[in-house]
Amino acid sequence: MPRRLLPVVILFAATACLGRPATLAPCDGWEPERAICNLMNPEDLAPLAGRDWVIVSEMARVDPGAEPGRSLEIPGRLTALRVSDRTPRPLFPTRKALAPLSEWSAAAVAEPESAMPVRSDGWGDEACPGAPQAKLFQPHGVDVGRGPGGRPTLAVVNHGGREAVELFEIVGLAEPDLEWRGCVPMPPGILTNDVALLADGGFVVTHFMPALEGIGPKTIWTLLKIAVGGHTGEVLRWQPGQPVSVVPGSQGSAPNGIAVAPDGRTVFVAEWGGKAIYRIFLAEDGGVERDEVALGHNPDNLTWTWDGRLLVAGQHGGPMKVLGCGEIREGGCDIGYSVYVVDPVDLEPIRVLVGRGAVSVALEVENEILVGAFAGDQIIRVPIGD
Repeated sequence: MPRRLLPVVILFAATACLGRPATLAPCDGWEPERAICNLMNPEDLAPLAGRDWVIVSEMARVDPGAEPGRSLEIPGRLTALRVSDRTPRPLFPTRKALAPLSEWSAAAVAEPESAMPVRSDGWGDEACPGAPQAKLFQPHGVDVGRGPGGRPTLAVVNHGGREAVELFEIVGLAEPDLEWRGCVPMPPGILTNDVALLADGGFVVTHFMPALEGIGPKTIWTLLKIAVGGHTGEVLRWQPGQPVSVVPGSQGSAPNGIAVAPDGRTVFVAEWGGKAIYRIFLAEDGGVERDEVALGHNPDNLTWTWDGRLLVAGQHGGPMKVLGCGEIREGGCDIGYSVYVVDPVDLEPIRVLVGRGAVSVALEVENEILVGAFAGDQIIRVPIGD
C-alpha cells in the first residue's frame, strides 16, 4: 500500500471525496501472545534463511505531533524480529535501541550517515547516487534472496529521496546486520511497490501506478482507473548491466505484491485494483503466458508457506476506503481484511483468515502466522489452526 498517496488522500478527505475509517485501539492493550507491539506500519515481512529471523519493513508514518491535515512523516525503518522470542533488532537506519515513535523522527535525523556500514563494489546500477539518507528513508516492499556471488541479500523498495530498489548484504545471520551495497534507480515518474529477487542477481519490481502530486486530472483519473480495475502499471525487470525493462504481458490494475517461484521464471503478482492475482512466465524468447484468479479482497503482499503455497493478504472496502487509512495517526485502521492461501499450480484460493485492520502481509513462521499492516502499530500473531 503506497503511503506516498497520503497527501492526496488527506486532500480528498478534506473535500469529502472519501471518508476516514474508524480507528482501532493501540497495541499497548493487547496480550503479548496475540500481538507484537511498538512497531510502525509493518507493511511487509521477509524471512531469513531458516526463518529464525524476520525482516520487517516499517513504512514512514504521519507524525503524531503534526497538526491535523499536515503530511509530515516520521522516516521509515528496517527491523529484524527473532521468531523464538519476538525480540526486535534495529537494522536501518539506526542500530541504537528502538526509540519510541514520538522520538523516532528526531533520532533518525540525528543519526550520523556513517552509522550504516557502506560498501559499494558493483552491486546495483552505476547511476545509483549513494546510500539512502536516514531522515528520508521510506521503505516499502522487501525480499530476501541471493545476490551477487550468492551472498544473502535484502532488496527494499525505497521512496525516500529517490524512487529506487536498495540492495543490502545481510551479514551475521545468527544476529543479522545490514551493509548497504548499492541501488537501482527506477524510471522517472512512477511509483513502485514490491520487489522479488532473481537467481541472476537481478529482480522484478511492481510499478503500481504513476507518481502523483496533489489533486489534478492525472490523480483523479488514476484513482478512478484503480477503482474500476483499469491498468495503471506493470512488472519491471532489472538484470545486472542492463537497463530496467517492462516484462511483456505484465500490465495490471495497481500491481502490488510480487513473488518468484523456486524455478526462477514463474512470477506471481497481486493485482490490487483488479482484486486478483496473476501468474506470468519470464520466457527467454519474450513470449507471454498468463493466468489469473479472482479473490474476494484487494490483494497486497505475497509470501511463501513452508509447503510451497502462497499466502495473500488484502483489504476489504474498496480502494477509496482503504486509502483513507492514510489519515490514521495512532492505533490501527478499522477496515476488514482477509488472507488466502493459493496453490501455485492450479491457482485455487482458500480463505484462511478474516479480521479487522489495514492488513498488508501474512507470513507463516513456526506454528503461527504473523500478520502485518500498512497502517498500524502491531503485528498480529495468529496460531495456525485457529
